[in-house]
Amino acid sequence: MEEQLREMLVAYGRRLVESGLVQGTWGNISVRLDERYMLTTPSGLDYMRLTPGDMVKVEISTLEYEGAIRPTSEKGLHAAIYQGRSDVGAVIHTHAKYCSVFAAARKDMPVLEDFRSIFGDVIRLAPYALAGSKALMKNTAAALGDNFGAIMASHGMVACGRDLEEAFENCVRMEENGRRQLL
Repeated sequence: MEEQLREMLVAYGRRLVESGLVQGTWGNISVRLDERYMLTTPSGLDYMRLTPGDMVKVEISTLEYEGAIRPTSEKGLHAAIYQGRSDVGAVIHTHAKYCSVFAAARKDMPVLEDFRSIFGDVIRLAPYALAGSKALMKNTAAALGDNFGAIMASHGMVACGRDLEEAFENCVRMEENGRRQLL
């Protein structure tokens, strides 16, 4: 199962690039391996060149990781979501264009009727905190609550789901909601 999840992280990383939801190496993906571990994308490596062996196994409670490849600097953000939400099996963080407009404006994102069954009436804004910080972890997990997406002030967005497919679709839905709100 672990090898299959590593392959899926590679595939969804490429899908994020191909769909324009990430630029360069910005953003990160994780999947819950079990109650103790998650697999994350590595720090600073090109999504189009990643291999299953580049994915990093991280202990959710301690953030300790296996191997020489460093995990994403946002590993704590992913871990905080998994610790607070047993229903979440995958997390995606991006700086997608339209969601980032709401992040830069430091505004909650109103939700269109089409997406309310997933996100409710509003996708909440997490107060600003430095990237990779404990404050960012806490603020984002709190803004997420029991929703499947949150905007991170002056930073980007996070989407989650029961699995990678659902997390990716929720990421796409959030960006589409933002696009339609702004246009």
